[in-house]
Amino acid sequence: MDYFSLLAILLIALIAGAIYEMKKKNDIKLEQIKLEREKVALEQKRLEIENKTD
Repeated sequence: MDYFSLLAILLIALIAGAIYEMKKKNDIKLEQIKLEREKVALEQKRLEIENKTD
């Protein structure tokens, strides 16, 4: 392979790696949002139960 082919392969690998990292960060943020929603729902349920027992 010549020099430019190696550079092209390296560039494609770097772009693919960057896309993978962005997707991974996005997935982590989505998971954090889901966990936060679950936390809020559980807190509301706990408050409802406390209000019923009062």
